[in-house]
Amino acid sequence: MKGKKHSIVAALCLVAGGMLCTAPAFAGESDDYIGSLPQQRIDLIEQNIVNALQSNVPGMQADAAQLVRDLSSLRPEQSLAGCLIPLMAIVKNEELDSGARILAALALDQLDDPMGNFAVSRMASFTSDPKLKHVCGWLTYERKTGRHNEEKGIASFEPIEEGEE
Repeated sequence: MKGKKHSIVAALCLVAGGMLCTAPAFAGESDDYIGSLPQQRIDLIEQNIVNALQSNVPGMQADAAQLVRDLSSLRPEQSLAGCLIPLMAIVKNEELDSGARILAALALDQLDDPMGNFAVSRMASFTSDPKLKHVCGWLTYERKTGRHNEEKGIASFEPIEEGEE
């Protein structure tokens, strides 16, 4: 019962954090809303994201990984370092849903931390999931070749022109 209660609380916190981050966009306000939040509120959102990443619910993990990506895009100066280890645990866990693992890899790539980048590069070599292997391979390739779109913090996934290798 305790685990179920923890999952429900984490789900509610994740939903509240997601609503807090996305509500201004739907209300027609600018993206500056997230930038104007006090650090204490951002820290609370980060803790709720960590709780959701550590849950046993694949959909909640995937939503939390996407929320990390969204928050790091809207507030790039925020480190979100507390999310790093839970994201790496999701990427590494071969038993988890492929979609959640891919979103976690994309979030790690966007956080641009050396440990997260290393985890993504290892998954490109050692995972048994072909979809994750493909995505991690591209992310690693983009980062190593300098084709990574640092301005937006995401990989561009542009096709390679012939003779450009």
